[in-house]
Amino acid sequence: MARLVSKVYGEALYEFAKENNQLEKIYEESLDVIEVFNASSDIKDFLANPKTNDDDKIEFLKGIFVDKLWAGPVAKVFKFFNIDVSKGKDPKIIDFLSIIVRKGRQKEIVPILKYFTHMTLASKNIGEADVTSATALTEEQKTMLEKKLVDTTDFDSFIVNYNVDKSLIAGIKIKVEDKVYDTSLKTKILDISKSLRGLKL
Repeated sequence: MARLVSKVYGEALYEFAKENNQLEKIYEESLDVIEVFNASSDIKDFLANPKTNDDDKIEFLKGIFVDKLWAGPVAKVFKFFNIDVSKGKDPKIIDFLSIIVRKGRQKEIVPILKYFTHMTLASKNIGEADVTSATALTEEQKTMLEKKLVDTTDFDSFIVNYNVDKSLIAGIKIKVEDKVYDTSLKTKILDISKSLRGLKL
């Protein structure tokens, strides 16, 4: 059900952004909202509080993003789209979040926006990948890996989220969309263990 909700609302936001020539702007605004929501459980708790009315929740969101985060130009360390407009000017994403709140779907805000950002990147033929390794990869290794991803998929480029998990011991796990490629030593050991348990001595 949650997946269906994120799909329906995510597609609606994508179509709106595209029709109004604000795809890149709303994409960047969505990234900010996702980042802030993931960093603060207080925001989620406030929006989930049944004792707080919808108008107060919407004003709360405006206060965070329009009055604070987007009060002036927000510098991005790395951009995938070049935009010159200030996010604080006519932020349509707030209007969209208001609709979500009034529909009682505030718990789905992050999944909805992630679905939208995924659609936006796909429209630009940009893939997304999660890479987990036992130790941090060097810049050279990252470059080689990203080139391999481009060479073996239909995407022109990739946004890669790198993570470190020492329990993997060695090797890496790569997730692209719903596919997972696991070459970690931990997985190989688990596979061997399962095979041994199945032996009849």
